[in-house]
Amino acid sequence: MRVRDVMTTPVLTVGPDAHLKDVAATLVEHRVNAVPVVDDRGRLLGIVSGADLLGLEAASGPQTGSRPATRLVPPQLAREVMSRSVYTLTAGTDAAAAARMLLRHNLKSAPVVDGDQVVGIVGRRDLLRLIARDDHDIRADLERRLKDELAALQRLQVEVADGVVTIDAAARPFARQLLEVLAWTVPGVVEVRTGQPATDGFEPAEGDRQ
Repeated sequence: MRVRDVMTTPVLTVGPDAHLKDVAATLVEHRVNAVPVVDDRGRLLGIVSGADLLGLEAASGPQTGSRPATRLVPPQLAREVMSRSVYTLTAGTDAAAAARMLLRHNLKSAPVVDGDQVVGIVGRRDLLRLIARDDHDIRADLERRLKDELAALQRLQVEVADGVVTIDAAARPFARQLLEVLAWTVPGVVEVRTGQPATDGFEPAEGDRQ
């Protein structure tokens, strides 16, 4: 399972000039822990979390001590409080690896990017849904993937010359790996390669195709 399978998209974002009260209202209204800050082209600039906003509230409380507190102008805009160093994920990241990253860095969520473009966001709750899946959903997903891989296998071209098996380079990674394992179980095979089979190579019979 990949991040693309569990991420929320389109993702809720704010601009760098968004007022912090509006950012706070967005977090509350949509029940999210953080929002990426993006420019007008959707490029990631930073992220604002609920912890960032609560920190401002705590800092604005009464100060104790012998010295009078210095009056400072509090931040007003997202650009003033956003974290510019952001942990990100890609859509193709394994979901288990994403979970480890969130736990390692004590994150509740992380933006999903394609280059510098924000394409989604994934949080702990999204990843917990994987664990909570029931057996029926897991079986249906497995059967669908098995059918897809079998169909891909049946479309492959395979050439055999002097005991050397050449598998079509266009094969999907899992289908290619499975075919390599099967090839090594055939007596007489001395080598398995990945390349572009010749046109006279072996193909599944038409009746065997799905």
